[in-house]
Amino acid sequence: MLFSATLPNWIARTAQKYLNNPKTVAVDADIHASPDIEHIVYEISKAEKFRALKTLISQQSGSTLVFGRTKHGVKKLAAQLAGFGYQAEAIQGNLGQNARERVMNKFRSGKLPILVATNVAARGLDIQKIDRVINFDIPDSPQLFTHRTGRTGRMGRRGQSITFLTPEDIRQWQGIERFIRQKFPRKKWGTN
Repeated sequence: MLFSATLPNWIARTAQKYLNNPKTVAVDADIHASPDIEHIVYEISKAEKFRALKTLISQQSGSTLVFGRTKHGVKKLAAQLAGFGYQAEAIQGNLGQNARERVMNKFRSGKLPILVATNVAARGLDIQKIDRVINFDIPDSPQLFTHRTGRTGRMGRRGQSITFLTPEDIRQWQGIERFIRQKFPRKKWGTN
């Protein structure tokens, strides 16, 4: 059996290659965001992003999953946060299995309040309680946005999804909103 939250072409090809007479079960694909997730989009400059991240993390307690774009970027971001005294570690594709499990166990248990991750943490991980997802870098596709934000607000719990939107990201962000057929209100960072 093969289970997947989405069925991109490469997964469908893999299923056809390895499964005998596979059947596809599709569940309402038009549901793109849980009503238990509060979405906040901040228009922000690249130079302000790290300071804004520190501010948001300092304002609330609870578990926070911060998504970055690249392996190097998330390692650097976690190290920067740790340098300012935050308990933060990174998970990304180059991390060995033992190290990945160690970090994930700390995050699941609440001993690690901040996990900085690439899209490797956007799907397929069983983490019950994530209070907030922060898209430090916007995802490359609408599907990844859905998977990232779907890490919070699970099992009847409320969650929060915060996205930093730089001027360079506007066109890509508009494509995400068009695809998911939802426009999120934007705020300029630093204004109430």
